[in-house]
Parts: sequence; structure tokens; C-alpha cells
Amino acid sequence: MTGAPLPDRLDTARLTLRPFRPEDVERFAPLIGEWEVARWLARVPHPYGLEDGHAWVALAARNRAERASLDLLAVRRDDNQPVGGVGVILADGEVGYWLGRPHQGIGYGTEMLRAVVPAAFALGLPRLWARIAPDNHRSRRLLETVGFTPLDDADHYELTAGRWRFLTSETA
Repeated sequence: MTGAPLPDRLDTARLTLRPFRPEDVERFAPLIGEWEVARWLARVPHPYGLEDGHAWVALAARNRAERASLDLLAVRRDDNQPVGGVGVILADGEVGYWLGRPHQGIGYGTEMLRAVVPAAFALGLPRLWARIAPDNHRSRRLLETVGFTPLDDADHYELTAGRWRFLTSETA
């Protein structure tokens, strides 16, 4: 991976993706803390409270400083309201994301991933991948919309060298 600086922000048509800040916690914690969001996230506790949010902001800042991960809060450009988050673990290219329920189904997830994918490849990652719960059909559609293809018939999706390709378990 190159020593290129991590982006301070990524802009889409409707969103700005930027590092999490302590002052964001009161606005994003209720979104990620809702059961219908948290239940799909392997690394998010439930219930998710303000203490969890503050711990996350500190961890995301530390991971950024150590170049371990790029974790960004997605806020609407018109009113700075958080809608979700997206991150990439820089050691292996794992992508994770979430959207608050009021912000699902209107294209924000697509915008977030379409902004993060080229930024991750610009940092020198050769491969991006995501793991989803097999019954998380919305996430599956989102990944496929931005070009991820199934790595196998289970729950892995991959993007390699900036272009998606279908991989079977024999070619992985």
C-alpha cells in the first residue's frame, strides 16, 4: 500500500464523507443503535449508546493515525445530518458500511461506496471485499450495484484491481 495520505473528505452529489468527530456522536449513535441497523453489523454492540459512539470516534481516529483503517461518517451536504458510515480496513481491503433507517433505499449507500472504492484503490489496495449475512438481500443488491461480485455462493464479494470479476471458491 502506498504512503499516500488518507483523504480528509470525499464528496458525492448529496453527501460528504469525512472522519467521525466527538460532536457527531449524539446524532449518529441513535441511527446505528437502532436494532434494524445494528443487527446486520458484526462489530457493533447492541444496544449502542453514547459511550459506544465516543469509543468509536476515538478508535477511528487512532486507526486513521496508524493507517489501519479509513472510517468515514456520511453526512448530507445540505444540512450536515449524518446518514451512515463507511470504512475500509487498510491491511486487507475489507469494506464495511451502514445506513440509518430513515436514509435507506434512496441511494446513499451507492454514493458512499462509489466514493470510497476509488479512494481505497488510490491508496494502493489491490483488492476490496465485503462480507454480508446471507439473508441481507439489501446489502447484496448494494454491493452488486457498485460492481462487487460474489466470491463464492456464500457471503463474500470482491472487487479486484478496480474491476469486478466473478470468482469461484477454486479461483479465490
